[in-house]
Amino acid sequence: MRWKLLVTTSVAAALVGFSLWCVLAIGVFGSARALARNDALLLASIVIPLAVAGAGGFFAYRHTARRRKMQALITTLLAIFLALVVYLAASSFAVDRLYVPRSYEVRHRR
Repeated sequence: MRWKLLVTTSVAAALVGFSLWCVLAIGVFGSARALARNDALLLASIVIPLAVAGAGGFFAYRHTARRRKMQALITTLLAIFLALVVYLAASSFAVDRLYVPRSYEVRHRR
């Protein structure tokens, strides 16, 4: 296995996917709380990190010679996990911008 490639690609995909999601949430809506007011848009915004993680897995698939499918799967899952970790870390620092409230919290504030 090419662990350096898998880890580097996963970290890069996680950071790019989270950054693009932040640009959407903060740049377009002002905060993740405003994005969470529309459930369909919040659910659709999850596609951004998943698509970037899939692209990272495809990159690992194309740049390995053996065990391609397993390495692509490891890269994709690791990128998704790292994107979640980066989100949790960033949301603890920027609560006013990145905190996504639970659905019952949003309904009571409308």
